[in-house]
Amino acid sequence: MNLPWLGEEWHWQNPALLWLALLVPVALLVRLVRRPTAKAFAPYPFVPHLPRSLRQQSRFLPLLLESLGVLLLVAAIARPQQRQRVLQEKEGIEVLLCLDQSSSMAATDLDPQQELTRLEIAKQAAAQFVEGRGQDRLGLFAFARDARLLCPLTLDHPSLLQLLAELETVPVGREDDATGIGTALASAGVSLRDREATSRLIILLTDGEETVATSPGGLAIQPQEAATLCRDWGVRIHTISTGPDALAGRASLQGVAQIAGGQAFAAQDAQALTEVYHAIDELERSRFTRLPWQDVDRYRLFLLAGLGFWTVGLLSRKLWWEARS
Repeated sequence: MNLPWLGEEWHWQNPALLWLALLVPVALLVRLVRRPTAKAFAPYPFVPHLPRSLRQQSRFLPLLLESLGVLLLVAAIARPQQRQRVLQEKEGIEVLLCLDQSSSMAATDLDPQQELTRLEIAKQAAAQFVEGRGQDRLGLFAFARDARLLCPLTLDHPSLLQLLAELETVPVGREDDATGIGTALASAGVSLRDREATSRLIILLTDGEETVATSPGGLAIQPQEAATLCRDWGVRIHTISTGPDALAGRASLQGVAQIAGGQAFAAQDAQALTEVYHAIDELERSRFTRLPWQDVDRYRLFLLAGLGFWTVGLLSRKLWWEARS
């Protein structure tokens, strides 16, 4: 429930308690009904009409002040709050994770004992990386022939981890079963291009080489061209090649990483992949500013005003009107 007379950013935390304000007019009515009848005096024609004194004319003021005080106390317990932007500077970087989901990622050769696919092991290592980067804005891309943004940059890491866990490989033979590394890097770079963070990073993991931009007559962007664009946009790229041919894959992506100011890594098994993410976790951090909403309590003003009006009304009635009745 907003308070339009104070601005749209004001609201009540417990608006249901405002119904207690209806007890005030009920209490006033009961008090007026139970007021003792004034004593009657015999009329004397020779006594002129006497004017009412100031104290008689203002006899209603104590009750009015007490009622106003009670209304303000009811408002206080309903907890008026104001939403404000709070400037906070946190250490962190902005990172987009790009995971290959082509059908070859369904192989189970990174850890034969667990019989997990390459993608499942990659997701586990990426999840550990996410859990250790509490101050970073992280996002998720998945790519095969095309790249898809599954989660934009966010501090809501639980949601990111849920989307990461739901990622699956592309079925063998489907039309989009290919490896578009250049497309993935270019798409991720566009997402980071206009960000304000001074350190923006893409971590791309794949078990193969570019197969889309190499097609005859293809219009897809080459990985080196995408890396050049990312460099111009101030985006760094780290590449991770995994699988039995990880060393060869790292060699093919070495130039991509170097162009964009990053490093190329190779991980031939699950343990090596975990170590690669740990190494990337040691990256230099940068500062970025975020402005989260914060609800600020404003009940103290209502509380103090309510106690003040109620106390003044009670004391004035006891010390002035009733004392001189």
